[in-house]
Amino acid sequence: MPDSASCVLVISTVASTQDAERIADDLISQSLAACVQMDGPIQSFYRWAGKVERATEYRLLIKTTSAAWPKLRERLAKQHPYDEPEIVMIPIRDGSDGYLNWVIEQTS
Repeated sequence: MPDSASCVLVISTVASTQDAERIADDLISQSLAACVQMDGPIQSFYRWAGKVERATEYRLLIKTTSAAWPKLRERLAKQHPYDEPEIVMIPIRDGSDGYLNWVIEQTS
């Protein structure tokens, strides 16, 4: 049984499919992520610099481990086109043994 606490989900958003694909390819090729899924387009509503904004974005769901998280966060921040990107990590409390083992193997 894998240690499910070692697996995490990272969420980020970008403005284009090209940025999403570039980031996903990089994180996978560096073994920092086991899987990156892209949703979208989605509509985001937020306040920035005192003004309510609306943007079309693509959401990245990045599966990795807590051990890979620090390097992934650093690399994602450097590669991200936004001045202040959304980079959020959520611990995975439970999941199927096979999938969690696969995530761990792909990022080791």
